[in-house]
Order: sequence, then C-alpha cells, then structure tokens
Amino acid sequence: MPELAIPELEIEWRYFGEHRAAFFEQAPGKFALIKGDSLLGLFDNEASAIRHGYETLGNVPFLVKQITEVDIPLTFTSFDLGV
Repeated sequence: MPELAIPELEIEWRYFGEHRAAFFEQAPGKFALIKGDSLLGLFDNEASAIRHGYETLGNVPFLVKQITEVDIPLTFTSFDLGV
C-alpha cells in the first residue's frame, strides 16, 4: 500500500493493509469503516459508511476505504497551474 501523508490515519491504513485479503474475501467492492485498529462495519456505498462514521464517532478522523484486491491509481490532469 502506498505511503500515506496523513499521520492521523496511519493506524487505520496499516490495519486495512494487514486485513485487505480477508476483507476482500468477505466483502469485495464494499466500503470498510475503520477507526484505529478496529473494523466498525462494511457498507454497500461510501456515503453510508461516512454517515455511520460521523453518527457513531463524531467529527474525528476515520478511514472509509473501498475493498478492492489492489489499489487502483487515479490519474487526472489539472489545468490550474497555480502560477
């Protein structure tokens, strides 16, 4: 899994990486809600996972990640050069 530049979610990313294969076997394509080193639930869509995270945890960092066998890199072009 790629390095994450968000230290607040380091534990969650590590936990997801360690359990990705089991999650994929159990629920491919679903969304995992993770806080610390705990899976809080599997959801059919991202919005449901995020909503449940805010309802149960409040406004704190938590990870919602789609369960895929491997990460699919996203590439896009920005026409805003910021110059």
